[in-house]
Amino acid sequence: MLFVLSGEIRTYLLSEEGREVTLFRLYPGELCVLSASCVISQITFDTQMTAGPDTDVLIIPANIIAALKEKNLYVRCFLYELATKRFSDVMWAMQQIMFKGLDRRLAEFLLAEAERTGSDTIRMTHEQIAQHISSAREAVARMLKSFSEDGLVELKRGAITLRDKSSLNRLK
Repeated sequence: MLFVLSGEIRTYLLSEEGREVTLFRLYPGELCVLSASCVISQITFDTQMTAGPDTDVLIIPANIIAALKEKNLYVRCFLYELATKRFSDVMWAMQQIMFKGLDRRLAEFLLAEAERTGSDTIRMTHEQIAQHISSAREAVARMLKSFSEDGLVELKRGAITLRDKSSLNRLK
């Protein structure tokens, strides 16, 4: 089990062709129970995790989690509740990919990232954004260019500044 102390961890599926689908992201103070097979033994798919810059985590060995789960009903309930939340996050991600267009997913991501960081300037590459919204870098670049031409964002190397949040909100 991972406990994020600082930074960010992205959890994703990786296809045989190398395509990535982001399932969820973890931030400081959050636990990842899907990394502990002792919590839910029925989990049979492999996920990948990537730590962002300056990320520190506390790793709790699976045997300790298993022992706590077996001896303490409150720990067991807490772990199942966390697993349920992560499952909900995964289902939300799948719903976004399957039913929302790229423009809506990108607008929603940009607004959420601005809110999370407290800044209208998002310091990410097109590749990083594509990974987060489970799209191709080229498609994200084209959509950002379109957003820029419409005056919604300003593009600079390694940074995107939100210029028209209300229009971005209408897209999502």
